[in-house]
Formats: sequence, C-alpha cells, structure tokens
Amino acid sequence: MVDWDATFTEYGYSSLPSCRRPRVIYICDKCGKSQSIVVRAKSTIDMPWFCHSCVCKSQQFKDKMRQSMNQVDCKRRNSAASVAKWRNPAYRAKVSTACAAIWKSPVFREKMAILLASPEIKAKMSAANTAKWQNQKYKERMAAARATQIGHISSIQNTLYTYLDELKIDYYREGEQTCIGYYSFDCMVPNKNGKKLLIECQGDYWHSINTVQQNDRSKFGYINRYFPEYEIMYVWEHEFYCKDRVLDRLKLKLGVDIETHDFDFLDLQIKVVSFSEVKTFLDLYHYLGKDRGGKAYGVFLGDLLIAVMVFSPPLRQNTAGQFGLVDGEVRELSRLCIRPSYHKKNFASWFIKRVLRSMSCRLVIAYADTTVGHNGTIYRASNFKLHHIVPADYWYVDKRGYVMHKRTLYGHARSLKMTENEFAEAKGYQKKYGGEKLCFIKMLADKEMPQNRTDKICH
Repeated sequence: MVDWDATFTEYGYSSLPSCRRPRVIYICDKCGKSQSIVVRAKSTIDMPWFCHSCVCKSQQFKDKMRQSMNQVDCKRRNSAASVAKWRNPAYRAKVSTACAAIWKSPVFREKMAILLASPEIKAKMSAANTAKWQNQKYKERMAAARATQIGHISSIQNTLYTYLDELKIDYYREGEQTCIGYYSFDCMVPNKNGKKLLIECQGDYWHSINTVQQNDRSKFGYINRYFPEYEIMYVWEHEFYCKDRVLDRLKLKLGVDIETHDFDFLDLQIKVVSFSEVKTFLDLYHYLGKDRGGKAYGVFLGDLLIAVMVFSPPLRQNTAGQFGLVDGEVRELSRLCIRPSYHKKNFASWFIKRVLRSMSCRLVIAYADTTVGHNGTIYRASNFKLHHIVPADYWYVDKRGYVMHKRTLYGHARSLKMTENEFAEAKGYQKKYGGEKLCFIKMLADKEMPQNRTDKICH
C-alpha cells in the first residue's frame, strides 16, 4: 500500500498530484519493505503493492518468465543482443576493468576463498558439473563449440601439424571434421589402412589430473564402442622433447617416409632471423630446443626457412681466457639444425663457412654430443679442430631407446613443479651414463664481407 505520511514528508503531497509521473513511497504488502516508485498515468493506486524482490520470487512470475524465455523469438533477440554487446570493444574493456577491480579487493578474495572451501558448495558444484556432462545434448553442443574455436591450438598441436606436413599426409586440423559424436579431437587422418586415425596431443600436466584422465577414458571407450571405423593415437608432450620420437612414431603408424627435396645452393639466401622464427624452428627439429639465446642465422629457399644456426656466448666461465682472449671474442655455435626434408650433402658445411665469414669474433667453439650420435663430421668438414673431450655425463632414455637430454628433462620437470627424478620415474625415463662431448674450435681470420650474391647475409 502507499504510505502517504512518508510520501508527504519526502515529496510534499498526501494525495496523487496532477503532474505526469509523480513519485510515491509504498510499503510492500508481503515483506513490509518501504521503497519509492514512479506512478504512471494508467497505474491504479488501490491495488496490491509488491517490491521487485518479492515479485521475482513468486511462482507465477517464474512460470511466466520461463515461458517467455523459451520462445524462439525471445531467444534469438537475446542472443543477438548479447553478441552485439560483446563485440563492442568499449563494453569488453569496461567489463574487464570492473572484474579486475573486484578481484583486486582482498575482502572479495577472502570471501570467495571461504565460500569455495565450504564442503557444501564443493558438493553442489561437483553434482551440478556431473549432471551437466551426463547430458548428451550438452556434450554435443560443447564439442561443436570447441571445434569451432579460433586461436586455441596448443604448441604441441602445431608441432604435430608441421610433422604431418613434412610427411605429405592429408589430414584435418582441429575443427568440424574432427568432431566425432559429442567429442572433439586434435587431428584426424582420413585414410590410414582402411581406418580413420584420430590423433590426440596430451599435455603432461593437464592430462595427469584425475578428472581429466576419467574423461579421457570415457572418450576412448565411446569411440572404441560406437565408432569402430576410427582408431585413436595418443602423443604425449614429453615425447616431443625426445629427438625424432614423434616423427618416428608417425612414420611407423602411417607407413610413410619423409620425402627429400633437392635444391641448388645458388637459390639459397642467408639472413639474420628473429627470435620467434628460431624458437618455432628449433622446438620442431632440434633435440635440445630453443634454450640458448644469441645471434641466429637462417637459410631460406624462397620464403621457406630450411636451416638455422645460433651463436651464443660460452656457458663456461673463463672460456676466452683459456685461449688468451677476452670476453666477446669467443662465440659458441650452440645450435645447428636443418629441416629433415632438406638434408643434402655438404649443406651444413656450406652454411657454416658462409656465416663464419661475417662473424666479428676471433674464435668459435662447437660441441658434438656423442650421446645422440654426433661425432663432429660437419665441424671437421668446416676446418674445425678437435681441441679436447668433455668427460662423460648422464642423459635419459626411455624403454624404446629414445634419448632426452638432461637439461631438457630438468626444465620440463621444473615447469610441472616436479623434481628431475620424479619426472623421470613418472614418465619412464632411466638415467644413462657414457656420452662424451667433443669440443671443436676454429680461429677466424679478419676478412672483408663477400660480395657474391649467394654468400651475402641480409640483416
């Protein structure tokens, strides 16, 4: 009902005035809460008055709203309005700023921590999540949505796609073609010995979580039971860190080999390459990856990068002093890598000789790791001299004989917040000893930059 005493005190009138939209103070007939409201021309004063909260709690209002929201036209209008709103950069920035401000509040974070730690809340969230994922329509909808996502491809997926391109294999990347039933897969090879091959890239951390492992088992069982024309192949993240392991598995599974491309050295161009190009290339093709920084050179055949070489400051202290030089006069050839399908006789030595002509240092050091079968043939062909042998150290090898360098394993274990031994035990790697390193050196003479087109290095 209308509280005329409060209305007179607030607005100065005790009956409905003649103005167009007067305000009155009313008392909710259900909860007794006092609020201000605008009375429109067609409104009736003598009627039940309910506050917004009480109206929304009424079953009649809920039924009416549910019926309205289920109408197709209403859903389309709401969806279109929501899409238009979120496409507005100003709105997204506003929401992002507001959310950041809320989460920066210590009081809010403390409340959320207490709320989420409650056993009742945990049980409700778990039950709701379980019920949601047991709904087949929801699974299908989520699989379709995930399959159409843009920009959510992981680094190991990109590595897998590059390997398949190298092998000249026809395949589908994650998308609509890899959506089987209500599950989506990372890759699908359409023709593999009469079956279709589904390839899943498994991140070591994410797919070690119990709930995710349970979902992986359900995913495998679903395909195995209802889609016998498909076969699933799992590739784990740590396998990409073993030299040629994933590539060998793909070649064996698909029954193919890498096609070697022939080219003329006159068609090649050497350039200084950026860190992003080096990072991607070495992650794909070098057994130690991109860990060493320094100045990088690349060989291009047209627009395609086919080889990379990185020169870094020496890791060991007083390396320059051992040769009577000062820091800055010694560089280590820390990475030399050629794309697998572009290996060619004398290519590596050709690359090394032309890059060394542009180097400003006086001494270059290079190490050949016998652990992975390197014996320094390339360095000898480039007139390097064997200076000394680094004593044997340990590395890691799995049951199939694939090698992972100790620094690679240590770095990966650290990223997963595990010790080196814990990671090795969990992934089935054993410590092996016996691999020596051969240290080669080459003194550089001062020479002018070559003018020949094929020798020119572009900066």
